[in-house]
Amino acid sequence: MRGLWTVDAATRELARLRPLIALMRGQRIELERMKDDLLRLRRLERMGALPGGADQNQLQPADLDPTLREALASSSVLELRIRAAVDQMQASVDRFTSRGVELRDIDRGLVDFPASAFGIAFLLCWEESDGDEVGFAHQMGDGYSARLPIAEFLRRLAAHAEGEHP
Repeated sequence: MRGLWTVDAATRELARLRPLIALMRGQRIELERMKDDLLRLRRLERMGALPGGADQNQLQPADLDPTLREALASSSVLELRIRAAVDQMQASVDRFTSRGVELRDIDRGLVDFPASAFGIAFLLCWEESDGDEVGFAHQMGDGYSARLPIAEFLRRLAAHAEGEHP
C-alpha cells in the first residue's frame, strides 16, 4: 500500500486511474446486464415457463423435459459468469487500494488520495469532470460537498494548525 500523496504525484497517477475507472464502469454495466438476465430466467422458471424466442420475451409452457433442464443449466452458467464478473470488479477495486487510492464513485470517477500537511491528515479529491489535475481537498470523514480548492483548503488547514479560526 502506498503512503501519503502529494498533489503532483496524485495528478500523475490519474493517467493510470482513468483507464481503470473506465474498465470498472464496463464491468459494472456487464454485471448489471447479467443480473437482469438471471432475474428474467428465474421469473420464467418460477412461472413454469421457458424462454420461447431468441429475445427471451416470449413464453412457452414448460414440462420437466430436456428444454427445462437446459434453461436451469443456462441460469447456473449465468450465475457462474456473475461470480466471475464480481471477482473481476473486486480485483479492479484492489488495484485502487493497493495504490493507496480510495475509489468513491465509479460513475463520476471520484477518488480520494490520502495526504497530510501541518501534521493533519486529509484527502486530495478528484473526479473526472475536474480535468487533468487534482485540484481539491477535504477533511477525513467529510464528503465531496465539503471539498475546497487546494490552496483555500491548505490556507484553512494552516490557520487551524496555528490555532486560528479560518
